Amino acid sequence: MWSLVTETKKGLENRTEAPPMTIDSQYNVGFGWARQYGFRVAKSFQSDKFVLGFAVEEPQTTFGGRGVPPGTFFINAPGAGGGLFNPTDATGYTVNAAPDFIIKGAADFGWGHFELFGVVSTFRARVYPCGALAAGATCPISGTTGPQATGAFNDSRTGGGAGFNFRGPVFGKYGDFGIHVMGGDGVGRYGSAQLADVTARPGGTLAPIRGGNALGTLEFHPNPKLDFYFDYGVEYAFRTWYDTSAGGVTSSVGYGSPFFNNSSCNTEVPPPPITGNQNTPGAPASGTCNGDIRNIQEGTLGFWHKPYQGPKGGLRWGIQYSYIVKNTWSGNANTPGAIGLQPKAIDNMVFTSFRYVLP
Repeated sequence: MWSLVTETKKGLENRTEAPPMTIDSQYNVGFGWARQYGFRVAKSFQSDKFVLGFAVEEPQTTFGGRGVPPGTFFINAPGAGGGLFNPTDATGYTVNAAPDFIIKGAADFGWGHFELFGVVSTFRARVYPCGALAAGATCPISGTTGPQATGAFNDSRTGGGAGFNFRGPVFGKYGDFGIHVMGGDGVGRYGSAQLADVTARPGGTLAPIRGGNALGTLEFHPNPKLDFYFDYGVEYAFRTWYDTSAGGVTSSVGYGSPFFNNSSCNTEVPPPPITGNQNTPGAPASGTCNGDIRNIQEGTLGFWHKPYQGPKGGLRWGIQYSYIVKNTWSGNANTPGAIGLQPKAIDNMVFTSFRYVLP
């Protein structure tokens, strides 16, 4: 079902959600939502003018950052496909100890729909203190050598945040204006851009990343057959990093470190040559580029036209344009005092759609 985080048009009724009118069902950067298993209860007051809701929903963890040695921890276990199991998820299913808990209050006055909500998430990792030992190195816990699971433990961290949704009419009955804002620690996955919830400390324990998302929406409905929409959204993730420099060697762990190497982000590397039984060459790539996302911004405009709506169903078509910008945290070539290198990516997207809606 839709997450309780998602804005609704009135009250907190399921299936009354108000997503952006975009053609692409990933919607727009800045929109807070999720589709996941959940259980929801709600109570209305004063003839449905006020509604209070509580939901227990499926957890999931998005991870970001770099620098932790392999074998130190894991946060997602692989899924099992076939039979009555869920389809295999290559990124794995989160091993969080508890579901996400969401509480929301909604108010419908004479003008506009208001929502205030909060989210609590408990992130968990399995940490292996001796899982990244070099061959021949001794584990201080067991006294034996080499990588091992001795001393492994579960590490849980609590994150969460709060948000606000508003939608009200403009230009009489011919328009709507909406605002969505959400922020906190470990709330990245509730935004359309899916920024990281957590990163790892040097020992493999988790650190929630502070961030959030915001979206402004303006819609015009000049007549029942025509809709115009304008959206602008942004999602942001703060630096969350730890200095592990030692012996004159600069190093760091986490998300957005200024010491990460971005020296070749703007350098295109040619495809590797065809070797062995390959039929096609590999894809071109960039050089050394470790820039973590600082913010993503997207502006969108489009329209929907409904030439027919009746007992035989409906026809509708639309065109959408989106401009998206991804900014990263500055880094260098692991050289103290080097000028920060901050790569940036821009894309222009055009979508078209023609749909028949069943009666």
